[in-house]
Amino acid sequence: MNNKTIKLMILVSILALAGCTGSKNIQDLTYIVAIGLDYDETKDEYTAYIQGLNFANVAKQEGSRSTDPIPTFVGSAKGKTLNMAVSNLYKVSRPPLFFGHTKTLVLSRNLLKYKFREVLQDVGRNRSLRPSLELLVTDTDIEEIFSTKGLFDYPPVYTVLLTEEKSEGIQNDIDSTSLMHFLREYYEPMGTAMIPNIKIDHHSWYADQEVASLYLDAYSVFQDETLKGEISATDSMTVDWLQNKRNTLDYALEEGGEILSTFKLSAGKPKMKYEEDGANFPKFSLEVNVEAELLEKIKDIPFEELHAKLQDSLEEKIKKVYQNGIEKNMDLFDVGERWYRFHPVKYHELEKSEDRFYLSDSSLKQVKVKVEIKHFNAYRYLKETR
Repeated sequence: MNNKTIKLMILVSILALAGCTGSKNIQDLTYIVAIGLDYDETKDEYTAYIQGLNFANVAKQEGSRSTDPIPTFVGSAKGKTLNMAVSNLYKVSRPPLFFGHTKTLVLSRNLLKYKFREVLQDVGRNRSLRPSLELLVTDTDIEEIFSTKGLFDYPPVYTVLLTEEKSEGIQNDIDSTSLMHFLREYYEPMGTAMIPNIKIDHHSWYADQEVASLYLDAYSVFQDETLKGEISATDSMTVDWLQNKRNTLDYALEEGGEILSTFKLSAGKPKMKYEEDGANFPKFSLEVNVEAELLEKIKDIPFEELHAKLQDSLEEKIKKVYQNGIEKNMDLFDVGERWYRFHPVKYHELEKSEDRFYLSDSSLKQVKVKVEIKHFNAYRYLKETR
């Protein structure tokens, strides 16, 4: 190898290294993982909260968790616009802020009430924020939520605040919602869009003192691009269970206030059948196939009776959730979203009417649940009763 070749290789190596000089090490940035937004209607003023992480000690851990407490950094600033509120944080933040890995957007109830449309537009225009952001609503102080750590003093990345939309199934819980998924439902002509509410539990865990823990509780529901209110955590889990075949639900079969048995349930996507009777609004029936696992047998009753009672109980449960929804003008089973695609003329007639909500007590004609109990967990039933 001659001298010219060696010099050329050295020059190329120097140029390659020089190309990286403008980049920053991970410890030289403050990574913003969550943003919280609040609004004060009396002052016409926004408050922006940010939750920051810094990885200065990552290299020192060498794969093991540090025994030192990991601090949680929460910043806040006010402004007449969202951009002004966030901009006020830049001048007091060193290392500088980086929003490329932001996972969660938390909105206060007040902002949802007064400035929700404006916030959706501002967030959509911001190139630093990804549409995969998890979207949450809270009645709790956002600074307190951002300061809450995971169990065993783990940092907030181990809480539901920063859990991405789940690809695996969940059990007895409410699913998270990405901004992209929410907007897809929000702008549908007859779509129902939901945002989970996040709260703090102070009573379930204890270690010398009460340990705070974050959890998802209930949905805030939008219909026709309008906030209609909330549904309970129990109804929210039932809606998730019906709409998401990966979810499972623990269910207590009761009669007269006494528990007969408990089950773990999974459901296929409901089959929705519309009636063609000339009405300008949907009338429909639901059919749901359910797989059940018997967890506990409290009362000893024949299998066929148990099976029939479970089916009847689930049918009543689904009817109750539907009824709770229409009392607040909510279409919790997305009846209209499928109906209007096949009835565009009727939809346009409905759109012109004063009362645009399209469901009533008589819209749901029938609910039929077919249950197959596949596992009995060593509980025995006489062959002739099955």
